[in-house]
Amino acid sequence: MKEQAAILAEARRLRRDDQPFALATVVKINGSAYRRPGARMLIAPDGAIVGTISGGCLEQEVAQHGLAAIDAGTPRVEAFDLSDDDLILGYGIGCDGVVHVLIEPVVPGSPSDPLALVEACLERRAPGLLATVTGAPAPEALAQHLLFFENGSTRGDLALDGVRAAVEADAAEALAERRPQIRQYETEAGPVEVLFDIVEPPVRLLVFGGGHDVRPVVRMAKELGWEAVLVGRKPPEQLAERFPEADAHVFLMNPEELQEHVAVDARSPAVVMNHNYVRDKTLIGELLMAKAPYVGALGPRHRTERIVEELKAEREALTDADFERLHGPVGLDIGTETPEEIALAIAAEVQAVLHGRSAQKLRAREGSIHDRVPVV
Repeated sequence: MKEQAAILAEARRLRRDDQPFALATVVKINGSAYRRPGARMLIAPDGAIVGTISGGCLEQEVAQHGLAAIDAGTPRVEAFDLSDDDLILGYGIGCDGVVHVLIEPVVPGSPSDPLALVEACLERRAPGLLATVTGAPAPEALAQHLLFFENGSTRGDLALDGVRAAVEADAAEALAERRPQIRQYETEAGPVEVLFDIVEPPVRLLVFGGGHDVRPVVRMAKELGWEAVLVGRKPPEQLAERFPEADAHVFLMNPEELQEHVAVDARSPAVVMNHNYVRDKTLIGELLMAKAPYVGALGPRHRTERIVEELKAEREALTDADFERLHGPVGLDIGTETPEEIALAIAAEVQAVLHGRSAQKLRAREGSIHDRVPVV
């Protein structure tokens, strides 16, 4: 998320200055590689880069291709073989994969600007799917884009006859499953390949509290590129003075009014750390009712168990599935003591929950580290 924000910010700057740029996107991987399809890197006209598409071995070479694409005004797909272990002429990184990278020039104001489409999706704080043509018999079809929203509306310039309707139908299915994939279509002119990349709004971490242990949590969220919303019992200007790193400061005197003052959606995990039992219990109940995807409760296990027991008696609308989203004691078991260590444990647990991961050691994970992007 932090990388995406930096890329979008640089794209806005270049558009304001009416400068073209190039965008490099990993579109397919054969074997293993450092980044997955959908990873992006922006190349400015002076050769500066923002973002990464590998562990550092491809960036400079891809940047040169990006400058050439800006000059030529045409997109291209380049394949990079990472299995070459020659320390002088090869990449020498020991990966056993081939990375296919779409390198496309972007002109300010172009309807095919993929970053403008991503930004339009993020402004809605709603998930979307960006479909990008990464292979086609007609060169002019390469790098056409279509942004598909959950309500069925679309934006972009993908106009291939006989393909767009199929892309829209498949995009609806892929978006519902939140599953990035590579789709292949047969046309009279030849095969067409399209990358389906899921665009999610940034994580918006809701932090409830005002103690000294809140600041490391807010800082950790910002380091990860998340938005941080600080909710407390003091006026916003006082909260901002105490927690300047937060993106927003919300005054909430009565926790029963949470849903009137605090926006909660599927990308809004929450951490409750007021050190006040009654307030925390009410906030946890309201957050579970609002369907927050993750609710972390600071404090010992018996405290959370008591909260759960009382909420079950007081709020019949809450189900066992709702209480599965409550995590208390909050955080992963990594041996924490200081506020900074606790913040790390909290952020790691939120990351794991939002991505459906078990938070086990990577060496214990069977199969690849990253989920494969299937070719359908």
